[in-house]
Amino acid sequence: MPSRKEKIFVVEDEVLIAFEMCDMLEDLGFEIVGPSVHLQDAEARAKSDEMDAAFLDVNLGGGDTSKPVAEVLRERGVPFVFITAYDRDEITFVLPNEKIVRKPITNGKLYETLQAVLPDVELKSSAE
Repeated sequence: MPSRKEKIFVVEDEVLIAFEMCDMLEDLGFEIVGPSVHLQDAEARAKSDEMDAAFLDVNLGGGDTSKPVAEVLRERGVPFVFITAYDRDEITFVLPNEKIVRKPITNGKLYETLQAVLPDVELKSSAE
């Protein structure tokens, strides 16, 4: 494992899913930034916190989406993945080269996605 743990930012409005994802990511050897369950907190963290990659729930409830967070991360050059139950063509702000993972997300899918987003990072083995 690298001497420094990579930091993964988690934005998910459903608290149970957020903590489940955080547990999975910690099991894979990552440090967690967040989780952020509200747009305002997510936007503030996206602007200021140190992170190596992020998982963004598309729909944050109350009519909010993760679009503003994605825009900040694009500007900062932080790779991210959208997590959603929606189809790609239903999300107006996703760019063609951006990754989308369909809910529900499993440990194996999370691991596979992280390998694609952070190819130079050595991950602990995935356990379903």
